[in-house]
Amino acid sequence: MFRKVLNFSMLILIIAGFVIGIYFSCFSKSQQQQENSKNDAIFAMLQTKQIEVTEFFTFGKCLNFSGKLTGVSKDNFESAKLYLTNGNDFEKTYQLEGKIEEGNLNLSTTSQINTGLILDDLVPGEYILLVRIKMNNNVSPKYYSLSNCSELGDIEYFTITKENANRKIHINFKNKTYDEHEYAYLSLNVTPAEKPEDVYDIVIDAGHGGKDTGEKSGSDTEADITLSYAKLLKERLEVQGLKVKLTRDDVNTDTFTSTNMYDENGRITTACRSKAKYMLSFHINSGNRGLKGLEIYSPCKSNLDFAQNMANKITTYTNLEYSNNHSFKKGEGVYVRNFTQNVINEYTNTANKKGYEPYPITLETPYLYTIREVGGIATNAYVDGRNKTYSANRYYHSNQGIECYQIEMGYIKNDLEIIKNEMEPYVTAISEAVLENL
Repeated sequence: MFRKVLNFSMLILIIAGFVIGIYFSCFSKSQQQQENSKNDAIFAMLQTKQIEVTEFFTFGKCLNFSGKLTGVSKDNFESAKLYLTNGNDFEKTYQLEGKIEEGNLNLSTTSQINTGLILDDLVPGEYILLVRIKMNNNVSPKYYSLSNCSELGDIEYFTITKENANRKIHINFKNKTYDEHEYAYLSLNVTPAEKPEDVYDIVIDAGHGGKDTGEKSGSDTEADITLSYAKLLKERLEVQGLKVKLTRDDVNTDTFTSTNMYDENGRITTACRSKAKYMLSFHINSGNRGLKGLEIYSPCKSNLDFAQNMANKITTYTNLEYSNNHSFKKGEGVYVRNFTQNVINEYTNTANKKGYEPYPITLETPYLYTIREVGGIATNAYVDGRNKTYSANRYYHSNQGIECYQIEMGYIKNDLEIIKNEMEPYVTAISEAVLENL
């Protein structure tokens, strides 16, 4: 009797397993069919001509691209927008700038490269990025997919750590055949993922170090003060659950020089390798010309709200004032310094004398290397090793850029006592601004 019951139970289990297997197989096929149906609906509305992408990159938390649509007459174009969809319950548009040149419609994301398509806002799923173009002789807009005509590769992006959770976003171009046409398209695949050990949210750079002490006043050096600030800010941000990397600390400070920032363990290499979204670089200004106060230098072509919030909080929480320096000023305590034509000419003359091809510097190239060289193609980074004074920045042509701000904490002649004695409220102000920006 017992054996009959056992055999019957085994039979029931086998039948149940078989039924469950069929169910999940059908469910999986049904899901795949739904995905295919969603994709078909997207590709059914596309034009066969595609946008030729010449650049695509992340900067901070934002995805940007530049490209062109060939054969567009000037009097036809009305407007263009980026169109992001998962083919089902999500769609969102982002502003694009368009300009007709020589029969091509040149397109790019907004001139503020840290606004627009914020990657950290995306929930898990697969998205397709298209361009929606409205011609003034058509009632309805037309949709175009994106084809990679650049030499840039895939991007693996990790979101800022929030509530101990992260997502990975794989940004890459794919191909699909639909209705006998071959389409290239840009895919954003968002999945929950643990952040790798060597990937960080924020990198903090303590200016100077080693034999390069920076500004000095008696026994006080810029290098020592900036390191103290960097370590305290790291502690504050880590308490909030963020992953923070220092470019230099008590262990590696002695190895720093004024020319090794692009070496294997140099500050720029360390920063870029971290894949952080933001970088804060601490410095102290010299005391020339009676200048005093706070100056936060920001990337060009960017929204300055974060920098302005930092400046406002620092001057509110401490006795430090906004700087009285008017050169390169964009707001109270906020500055954007690019190369000027005179400085470009000087760099060109130096290159000619030393026998190397001048760097491709323009009036939109950030002058401060901490801002420029961690931003990759987003900030026109250019140190490729042709000037033998420095090694090459291996990330100068990267399409994953860090949004960097250089905090000139004050002037050593007029602000040193505030900087030394008010480190706690100073760092509190910065950490609050950082958290509000995330």
